[in-house]
Amino acid sequence: MKKLLLLGSICLTVVACALQPSAPTNTPLPLETPTSFTAPTIAVATFTAIPTVQSTQAAPTNPAPPAATLPPVTGVYNPYAVILVNQGDVLNIRSAAGIGQPVVGSLAPNAVGVNRTGPATSAGGDRWVEIQNPAGGTGWVNAKFLTEQVTSSTFCSDSRVSDLLNNLRTAVLNSNGESLSSLVSPEHGFDLRLWRWGTVANYTSKEAAWVFQSEYAVKWGPAPGSGMDTNGTFSEHILPKLQEVFSANYMLNCNDTLDLATFSLEPWPSEYANVNFYTVRKPGSDQYGGMDWRAWTVGVEYVQGKPMLFALINYQWEP
Repeated sequence: MKKLLLLGSICLTVVACALQPSAPTNTPLPLETPTSFTAPTIAVATFTAIPTVQSTQAAPTNPAPPAATLPPVTGVYNPYAVILVNQGDVLNIRSAAGIGQPVVGSLAPNAVGVNRTGPATSAGGDRWVEIQNPAGGTGWVNAKFLTEQVTSSTFCSDSRVSDLLNNLRTAVLNSNGESLSSLVSPEHGFDLRLWRWGTVANYTSKEAAWVFQSEYAVKWGPAPGSGMDTNGTFSEHILPKLQEVFSANYMLNCNDTLDLATFSLEPWPSEYANVNFYTVRKPGSDQYGGMDWRAWTVGVEYVQGKPMLFALINYQWEP
């Protein structure tokens, strides 16, 4: 399993941080809340009576390629959209799979309507797929930078996303790694940020299975306001904040960051522009003048037409 950790107070790009599990011990996790308990039943108005919506995406209109050169398009959910490319950069289209191949075109960092033709292969340890080149003909791009395109209206009315959020809540409140693992995108894993501009830790579905027990300390970056470095395990810093929100009578807002921009410029990263999300917000209390609110943005991508966990970012009041 590959490991990577990125330090820095500002992290605008996505960095894969695959963490190595430690050997199980009998030492209790450093939490005040139990690591396994039955989640309380709470009323969340946004989750009620959402009908199942059939996909409105049209079938691919690409002309069928010659059987002798291109295989049939199977398992392709056209159209696709570009992700994980910084503003001001582009996604290169190459004549063949591999970064050493000639560039024959490019896609903007927020491009949509990208159509795959079917073929896929591996080059340099990455998966590459053939697409229709807007400049004409076809070309190849790194599949890491594509995701299945889903409209906001389809996403926000998809009852399966409601199920995903409920299952995430249950996994978090019960510290159930196997349940969390089943929710994670098999294409991109899920990106985790304790602070919006802090370190990005990426977990594959296999890594998510042991994250609640891991003793691996992550350098999450400087805390907003104080600027103090935050170092520690998932259970020390991430889990309590997730449980705080998901055990509360939280509010849900689809593809809306509410007033989080007041406390963090660009709450939803630009490189996630084509990824839909929910803001899960615990309102502040009267006791603290509403300042003790907390929110998580939960990014969701579709894989083979199924919604999966893509990203989690924490937000809180920043004095």
